[in-house]
Amino acid sequence: MKINPRYIQLVGDAAIPLLGFFIWDWSLYFILLFYFIDLLMSEVLMHVKSSKIIVFQGEEQRSSWIYQGAISLLILLAGITAIHGAMAQIDLGIDFQDELIAFWSYTELGIQQGYILVPLIAFAGYQQYKLTFLMRAKYRTAEVRNIWKRHHITLILLLSSAGVALGLSFFVTLPEMIYVLLIVVGCTTYSWFFKNDLQQ
Repeated sequence: MKINPRYIQLVGDAAIPLLGFFIWDWSLYFILLFYFIDLLMSEVLMHVKSSKIIVFQGEEQRSSWIYQGAISLLILLAGITAIHGAMAQIDLGIDFQDELIAFWSYTELGIQQGYILVPLIAFAGYQQYKLTFLMRAKYRTAEVRNIWKRHHITLILLLSSAGVALGLSFFVTLPEMIYVLLIVVGCTTYSWFFKNDLQQ
């Protein structure tokens, strides 16, 4: 029986942060860094898609690529800033630089996880790009503006969630496990019900 690659990706996206938290002793910020890497990879792939469309269809859409890419970057930076603001409220003693170094250099089976996770996420992202964009030849008919607007919806949801988390962090602090479960369940639910539709 052939397994749908989408199911494998969903399980992997949920399993890695859960294993990280419960087995590998990742902190909440480690979980967020995992999702940041995934978001940055999605951002890179949007530029790859735009470039492919322009190569196939012509230069007319280049200005749209630049404009939509700039909007996307601003939304992404705003979301990441809000999340860091929330983390500073949740963990008052957090040192982001130390946490980033610790995340990258965390060693499992003698290998620093940064050298495993980044290629793994890059490979998964490329496979999704190949299956949903190249093999379906979407670059023949897709418009740069439309694919970026769909991507913007994802980022706006991120920014909204980060804003809610930031607001709540001023009033109540939940155990890290609750935050992790909410993040994983929220991301998995979004991917299952909405993300695939946005990529059509």
